[in-house]
Amino acid sequence: MRVMRLLALGLLLASAAAAQTTPAAPTPAATPVPSSPPDDVRMIRYKISAGDLPSAESILEYHEAEKGRDGDYLLGLAWVARGAALTGDWKAASDHAAAGKALALERLKTPADYDANREAVYLLGASIEVEAQALAASGKKAEAIRFLEESSRELEKAQAPYNLRARVWKRRNLIDLEGRPAPSIAAEDHVGAEPPSLAALKGKPVVLFFWWEACGDCRMQSAPLRRTVEKYLPKGVVFVAPTRYYGTDRAERAEEKGKIEKAWKEIYSLPAAVSAPISDAAMLRYGVSATPTFVFLDRQGVVRKYSPTRMTEARLAEEIEKISR
Repeated sequence: MRVMRLLALGLLLASAAAAQTTPAAPTPAATPVPSSPPDDVRMIRYKISAGDLPSAESILEYHEAEKGRDGDYLLGLAWVARGAALTGDWKAASDHAAAGKALALERLKTPADYDANREAVYLLGASIEVEAQALAASGKKAEAIRFLEESSRELEKAQAPYNLRARVWKRRNLIDLEGRPAPSIAAEDHVGAEPPSLAALKGKPVVLFFWWEACGDCRMQSAPLRRTVEKYLPKGVVFVAPTRYYGTDRAERAEEKGKIEKAWKEIYSLPAAVSAPISDAAMLRYGVSATPTFVFLDRQGVVRKYSPTRMTEARLAEEIEKISR
């Protein structure tokens, strides 16, 4: 027994000595997972949201040096122009907008180009909007309106996409629609009740709700809108909900109208008195590029609030109370 213990102690001492003289094998380190490089456009937007325009411009400059004027560069330039407007740096806004418009038009020569170069289309729209904002901010409101109207004619001639043309009208409306008589709405078709003309509604407060049956933001607006309609319709407020056919094939209009009717009944479920006129011209004139869009008319048919955004139930009520006085 004693011999066995001595042998075990000898083996233990030998192992300890070996551990002191022989380096231990290194523990394999975990292979580091390479992180994805930050998206430059996302970083530009982060900087703009923080009000840091110089850093956004620097990221764009770096991107151009590393990758050239690719699609992300075009998107980044659009956001830098918008960021300059948001921070009130109107010289930078105008400079970026001019550069963006020139760069976009280099790539948009034919109607097919507008379909193939979405980044250039986005940059062109942003550049036109920002240039108009810069003109208006410098006290040149009439010049801004002329610029937008000329841009609209040029885009129509170029057969530019509807959404791009509507963005130009949206900007025009944001600059110069409130305080003006509401543009008329000539319905090509409708769902729900027969749509009244806006002229026939003078003497009543009117809320226009522009929507699209497949628009997610519009659908999420449906519940607060329905509660608002149920509250104010009995008080004499008129609600009209224009939309348009988004398909280009006239042969498919019947199918598209079926989708509009289905959404109107199942998602919005508004009282029967609310009409939904279908009018491409009205949607364009009211600048509905990012639905939903709300327009509030006073009893004289004058636009008191133009809001191309979603709205809370509280904000809807606030605006309706104003036009109901």
